[in-house]
Amino acid sequence: MFRRLDSQAVSHEGQPGLVLSDPLGISPDGIFIPEPLLPLLELFDGQHSLLDITSKLRSENQIELPADLLPGLVRQLDQQLMLNSRRFREALERTCAAFSSLETRASSHAGSAGYPREAAECRAMLQKMLPSRANKGPSPRGLVAPHIDLSRGHSAYAEAYGRLMTAETADLYVIFGTGHQGPAATVTGLAMDWETPLGKLSCDRDFVARIHASLGPADPLDLLLHKQEHSIEFQVLFLQHLLGDREARVACFLTGALPSGDGNPENEAYFQAILTTFREAVAASGKRTCFIAGADLAHLGPFFGDPNPVDQQLLQELEVRERSRLAHLERGESGEFFRSVEAAGNPDRVCGSVPMLLTASLAEGPAELLQYGQAPAPDGSQIVSYAAMVFG
Repeated sequence: MFRRLDSQAVSHEGQPGLVLSDPLGISPDGIFIPEPLLPLLELFDGQHSLLDITSKLRSENQIELPADLLPGLVRQLDQQLMLNSRRFREALERTCAAFSSLETRASSHAGSAGYPREAAECRAMLQKMLPSRANKGPSPRGLVAPHIDLSRGHSAYAEAYGRLMTAETADLYVIFGTGHQGPAATVTGLAMDWETPLGKLSCDRDFVARIHASLGPADPLDLLLHKQEHSIEFQVLFLQHLLGDREARVACFLTGALPSGDGNPENEAYFQAILTTFREAVAASGKRTCFIAGADLAHLGPFFGDPNPVDQQLLQELEVRERSRLAHLERGESGEFFRSVEAAGNPDRVCGSVPMLLTASLAEGPAELLQYGQAPAPDGSQIVSYAAMVFG
């Protein structure tokens, strides 16, 4: 059967189909499945033999496969580690072990939209976006910044980190980033330094170790998800720019789910235990700490599975809904913010509610909304929204 893969509709040599790719980066190459063979995908579920699949395609889809096509496809998928097979599980174990042994998490998104790969070009871009370094006030307790690509989210990144540029430097920045590949644990800290085109930013390994000493060891697969994830890397880049040569460290955590009986995790004992763990770790460190959420908001449109294209009415209605939700954070009602997002199963596909709740709960108090933004695609295929907010 297939393991968890990413898919994207493409046209290859004039033939429509899907490209399957590996979000973990274990299999470096994608594989193209032409449209006539797409009915195969739902049958690769571990419940159907090759004979079952051949018979089902013949009887239900009127597809007659050449005798050697299906076995050959299975061999190719297995060789490319796309199936949940012994070959893949052995490769996954080796990859997890190799990643966990590293001292530094290398940049994986330099070269993406708005994020130059070369150091000089990257510095020039950031200097243009964040030119001021005047320290005028105390470090904020918390910050919400986007994790959308820098090209689309540049104005909100500038608003969020511009506020840090005009404040004293904290000693420790605790970053919570959305785990897009679904880590099992609510928080998974990475005890590695972080590298971008600007160089390295040191990790507060003692802080990360203190968190996991209380919450339990990090799952190796959850740790591996840090390797390809962008939600934290973008925050590290901006912090490196504003810090310059000043001493500060980061402690970075990917976030998973926050189950709750009534929609507000703040009413759950396990969540309060997580908050207590972080508060005690901050107190033990004696460091001025700023919590940062790398978080986007809604994801709507046909690209994300919706039937209708994005139009102006949808954008206006979405903004009304989201400003109403963000108003909870402006009033210091972090749990109610989360409840309003997750009500009815999170129909707007907000992907930043967990890091935002953790940041808001730990920073405490009301937030100031610096910017609400939307990035609709010109063809109406999608809309991603985001916000910049500051606590104290």
